[in-house]
Amino acid sequence: MAHISAEAGQSRPTAGTARRLTVRALKRARRLTDPAASATLLVMVGLWLTHTGPAWLTTANDWTVLLYAVALLGIKTTADTVAEYVIDLIDPDRWDGDIAYEIAEGLTQLRADIDNGDADIDDVLDSFRASNLLPELLYTLRNLTAGYAARGDEDENQRLLAAVLHLRNADENIGYGHDEIAALEGGGK
Repeated sequence: MAHISAEAGQSRPTAGTARRLTVRALKRARRLTDPAASATLLVMVGLWLTHTGPAWLTTANDWTVLLYAVALLGIKTTADTVAEYVIDLIDPDRWDGDIAYEIAEGLTQLRADIDNGDADIDDVLDSFRASNLLPELLYTLRNLTAGYAARGDEDENQRLLAAVLHLRNADENIGYGHDEIAALEGGGK
């Protein structure tokens, strides 16, 4: 019997990790309910029209088939509602970082708007610049870094420091980094 220890470089999954994986699986299943229900409905109607398949379907009258379709859509809607409820209930990111979750939801919607052509990309970039989103995220990560450093967790501290450096570069490359802000503030006086 093999035993993998934490000293061997293998980290144990946390309860948060298991909950995140469950949430991810539920979200994927939730996305599949629409095509699955549609395909089931089409197959059911096709079998009924061709009088093939199980007797409960081939011998059904028009109203019974309609009842089956309504029941199928009811099951789909109930499954979607239960999945959304469970996702909201167990998602560790939803409750442990509520503000971060809301920001991520907003960015997901913004990305979908860009992909669909519903958003003006120049306006989006101007909004990023004006909102100070990246600098605020940068400062928040710096504070987290200091917290982990104070706790003595050097591994997490180093990972966050690397993220801080990447965010600082991203902030500067978007066009309103620290140097540009200083130049704008100094030029306006």
